[in-house]
Amino acid sequence: MRRRDVLAGFLATTAASALQAAEQNMVHRLAVCSSSMESFSTPPLVWLPDWLRQAGFAEGKNLIIDRYATEGRAERYAEVARKIVQGKPDVIALGFDHQFILEVANETSTIPIVATFGDPVAAGIIKNMARPERNITGVSLDAGIEMQGKHLEILRQAVPSASRIAYLSNRAEWEGAWGQAVRDAGQRSRVSIVGMPMERSAGDEEYRQAFEAMAHQSVDALMANGLPPNFEHRGIILELALKYRLPSITWWTDLGEQIFLAYTPDYPYYFHLWAAEVGQALNGVAPADIPIQQATKLMLTINLKTANALGIDVPATLILRADKVIE
Repeated sequence: MRRRDVLAGFLATTAASALQAAEQNMVHRLAVCSSSMESFSTPPLVWLPDWLRQAGFAEGKNLIIDRYATEGRAERYAEVARKIVQGKPDVIALGFDHQFILEVANETSTIPIVATFGDPVAAGIIKNMARPERNITGVSLDAGIEMQGKHLEILRQAVPSASRIAYLSNRAEWEGAWGQAVRDAGQRSRVSIVGMPMERSAGDEEYRQAFEAMAHQSVDALMANGLPPNFEHRGIILELALKYRLPSITWWTDLGEQIFLAYTPDYPYYFHLWAAEVGQALNGVAPADIPIQQATKLMLTINLKTANALGIDVPATLILRADKVIE
């Protein structure tokens, strides 16, 4: 079955059930948490009310949405998680932060949690993606741990001369499976991977220091994964990559004028799927009956303006493979 058919089925199911609930004058409460309040006015969260309306849930009518933000501060995770659960929502919708997802899961084993993940199994969140055994389901935006090697492969195709490549990541991922996958891929490609682990509380100043360290270690290019704290600081990461003339590959396409390479899931599609699963959970479908969907639809974006600014001549064979070329 094609992905669009799966999504259409989700929406049809949630719409029918939600409309039935509305006829019974039921009002549902949804808690949504992101890294900042500002993110609720930008994609994809700004689209969430419209997506839920397609499923039959209208904010202010049969749906109350409580919005929370962690401000990217790990020391606030426990407090915010408690506040969410104390609000007694019917469903909790969370973004891409494994540590915070686990914090919320520690506060409730009954309220359905619908999240976006990297690899939820490797993160210890669930054990079975096909039938989640906890009160947690959602969409995995990680197409598999082999994506680390794929990012390195694409970067090396674009910049064959790069022999020392920095990997910018939170410390847990660098010391865990993702970091090992990058090191293994580097060994296969005979390039040196220079780890740049960041604490979860890292801010702009810590990122500036990291790029200074990259310069001192004479790195040729940069891989930056999409997990926090990188996600919240993606703007300054791309700004500094240009400043230090480091060709980079990232997981972000929303800052299109600044990126060089991005190899990512088709985010609008998968966030729409996530919203459909939120609708299912609001209708009472148990998380165990909502399989965690893993991203398989991937997009390669190449920014030739940035390539020219960096003095890089991107091979035509790679450009022909791109789903989007910015000129």
